[in-house]
Amino acid sequence: MSTIKTIQSPLFGKLNMEMYGSAQEVANDLETRTRTDSSFEDTFRAGRKDFIGATKEETFRMLREGYQPTVDALKKGTKITANGKRFKSFNDVVGFAPIVPNAIMGLPNSMVNSSMTQIKTKVLDIYYDMTVSCYVDSDDLIKAGQKMLGVILEMEAQGYRFNLYVCQTYGDGKSCDMLCVKVKSANQPFDLKRMSFPVSHTAFFRGIGFDWYSKFPLGKYRYGYGTPMYHLKTQDEIKAEFKRLFGKGATYFSAQTLVKEKDKAETYIKGVLTNDKR
Repeated sequence: MSTIKTIQSPLFGKLNMEMYGSAQEVANDLETRTRTDSSFEDTFRAGRKDFIGATKEETFRMLREGYQPTVDALKKGTKITANGKRFKSFNDVVGFAPIVPNAIMGLPNSMVNSSMTQIKTKVLDIYYDMTVSCYVDSDDLIKAGQKMLGVILEMEAQGYRFNLYVCQTYGDGKSCDMLCVKVKSANQPFDLKRMSFPVSHTAFFRGIGFDWYSKFPLGKYRYGYGTPMYHLKTQDEIKAEFKRLFGKGATYFSAQTLVKEKDKAETYIKGVLTNDKR
């Protein structure tokens, strides 16, 4: 079951927000709700596949079964270095294995020892805003989501834990309707198959999301389905407001920024999550 809140936000104006515990819960509501305004269109009408990235049947199949290309790409391409950055080996007078040449020469540091670097922030909250303009190509949005998932997968193998939320905003500068879906809990294992569709496929935004917006009980029709927030506010303003709405631990990412960063997106994500100022 979802939670609906109405908040007066200094940045978004009147903010009507619906929060779900899973992507499937959103789909369940879409089956029973109806469009709230005749100006809203049939989201999955004919000829929309290139824009949405999938047909209606394909969209709901991927919601159930996952988006296999993302699963395959990340299993093949993500560097999993569980101990690479946390554990460091060095020569010492004590350790778990001898350094034979040093021992023969009678050197004091003739054993291999290791130490573990503690990760200060063990649990991080990520809010990934999939909202992009209509001119953003579906393939580019998919690649952006794959990069986000890839970094999270890699960093969880290093000891970090994440609560991951996928968000969409439909606003006009004076008011906003927001969808927020939790797709991963920090205390749950990384389920790539289940997470692959809502995080990395355009159809979750332009298919499931648009359908949600047209049927959201408190929703308001806006021309062009609203304007992405990055056209109305600065990134710093949006990041600060997400912290105000969801707590100081909330870390905001915009899919538009990842699309713009292209090959540097992974470095950007890691830098934000580790407070790396590079």
